[in-house]
Amino acid sequence: MKRIFIALIAGLGAASIVGGAQAQKPQYPVPTTTTPPTTTTPPSMPAPPVPEPQPPEPADLANCSKQAPKMSIARATFDPVRRTTSILAPISTLASGLAGVQLLGAGRITEFSVRIDSARGLIRATRGIDAAQARASTAILTIRYPGDPDTRAQTLRLRAGLRASRLSSERPTISPSGQLDVAGAITRRAKGVVRVQLNWVNRSDGSIGVVERLAKIRAPGRWGVRSQLPQGVLKQIANRCSTVQANVLFTGLQPLRLRGEMRAFQVSPKP
Repeated sequence: MKRIFIALIAGLGAASIVGGAQAQKPQYPVPTTTTPPTTTTPPSMPAPPVPEPQPPEPADLANCSKQAPKMSIARATFDPVRRTTSILAPISTLASGLAGVQLLGAGRITEFSVRIDSARGLIRATRGIDAAQARASTAILTIRYPGDPDTRAQTLRLRAGLRASRLSSERPTISPSGQLDVAGAITRRAKGVVRVQLNWVNRSDGSIGVVERLAKIRAPGRWGVRSQLPQGVLKQIANRCSTVQANVLFTGLQPLRLRGEMRAFQVSPKP
């Protein structure tokens, strides 16, 4: 009887050990399939554009028979409340087709196309932008006109901003001795330089000739430049097959949200 009782106790102990082992068996979570998050780092905000003359167009004798696009910027501003940007860019009435517009600011890129109003000679658009660009109210604006059968291509790049620069300019002149003269006014808030760029088409190969002079902004809101052009430049201008065009531009001032503005002039007629 004692042997049976001992055996029964041993059996119960073994059952208790087995049961305890089963109760303490580790529970592993069921594996699930997840997609790792994708982080897109927006492009860093570049420094204000380096206001240099546009690189010459590739040599093309057809340029001699085409007209200058005469694109300029009268307005490139923002409405932070409505989250829109508004652009007004005069252009030759001979220009036609579409112009590409890009705004780069606040780590965002906004791009759209605008049909040129040939009857009025305008690139005009009001477009929605995202909240970040609206808050910043300043961005680098690029307008690209690809040209058409009778008008040359042109690219314009400066700063869009909340406040007007109020750029004005006399028509630039080149004296018989080759001296460039031009002066004008700008808002008293503006600092830096106004850039004066001359361009023409070389008769020999259809390439675009470009020369630039800088006019320092002096208080209170006046600027001007008087510069003798090199003989090599004067020789190219004398042998041109187009008008001589002048672009007078202030590229803008980011800290004050001053927008860039540009005026276009014909300096000399086609020979």
